[in-house]
Amino acid sequence: MKSDKTTPNVPTLRFKQYHCPWSTYHLSDIAEVVGGGTPDTTVSSLWNGDIQWFTPTEVGHQKYVSKSARTITQLGLQKSSAKKLPAGSILLSSRATIGECSIAQRECTTNQGFQNLIPKKDTNNEFLYYLAQTKKHHFIKYASGSTFLEISNSEIKKTKCTVPGTEEQTQIAAFLSALDDRIAVQNKIIEDLKVLKKELNYSLIGRIINGKSSNCKIEDVIDYEQPTNYIVKSDKYIENGETPVLTANKAFLLGYTIENEGVYNKSDCIILDDFTLDFKYVNFPFKIKSSAIKILTAKKDIELRYFYEYLLFLGLTSHEHKRHYISEVAPLPLYLPSIDEQRNALSVLNSISKKIKVEENYISALKAQKCFFLRAMFI
Repeated sequence: MKSDKTTPNVPTLRFKQYHCPWSTYHLSDIAEVVGGGTPDTTVSSLWNGDIQWFTPTEVGHQKYVSKSARTITQLGLQKSSAKKLPAGSILLSSRATIGECSIAQRECTTNQGFQNLIPKKDTNNEFLYYLAQTKKHHFIKYASGSTFLEISNSEIKKTKCTVPGTEEQTQIAAFLSALDDRIAVQNKIIEDLKVLKKELNYSLIGRIINGKSSNCKIEDVIDYEQPTNYIVKSDKYIENGETPVLTANKAFLLGYTIENEGVYNKSDCIILDDFTLDFKYVNFPFKIKSSAIKILTAKKDIELRYFYEYLLFLGLTSHEHKRHYISEVAPLPLYLPSIDEQRNALSVLNSISKKIKVEENYISALKAQKCFFLRAMFI
């Protein structure tokens, strides 16, 4: 590859055998833009057929999609504004998750939350897929609507894009596809390691407590603290800063705050959502968003990390919207092994946790690399 920004209408980074300037078009010049629709949900004869029917939440997670959560019948297709899309079409979400996209591996339809792209002659569909990714911020910028944001068919059509000849399109698409393939492999490595850790957790902790009666309750060895003193006053977070604002759910890190009072920095702890029973292990200073959080710390004779692994082993779930910790979790019986047994189990689990962290850091680097190439290889 070579770097070239001296010639107009060429990307910053380019395969060295190509020299011609790229051509600028509207998106409708290189792809047919087709919306979708939803059959009447109260008419059973329109549903559960053999035609795939995608919704916005089903795209963007992986490059290719094949099977949708719901399907429609031929009658459902005829009695709605849904349109059949050929295999290779780009399913482009135009509302909610605006700009997210995937390539259809088979003929399909979508609901009305899409403006799908069917590549025209001389347009490589994989190149079009990556081009659409570079336009995501543009699509979001030009979305409108009072109830929910949506980018219109006309806005998609008039989006300007600059593209090379088909041969260069194909080479760019092949290069980025190879990177996507490596990211997919890395995802599989991480998924397999997480499954292995879960199995080891169940095996090690299960073996320790197998057939043994409890010798204490959780509340005997774990303290809890209300988060009142550590709740952030403003929900206007910044992207980087010294004090993270945390939640116990999947998001975990909500952002950073400039507030420097009421920061929790006593010791390692577990933050647990009293309603959902989600929990996270934390070993750095932080502030909290929600009063629903309980901050758990170890008393004596227990490694807090062991208790964290024990909570994973229990697999606690919430079925009611109410507080659980004091009345239901704290009184749970617990068999507490010796400190040495706890540390032996943790030694094994920590080693695989470190391996997972290494692999997660690597996939983050791969994704950052992809973002760089999307910026540098497109105009």
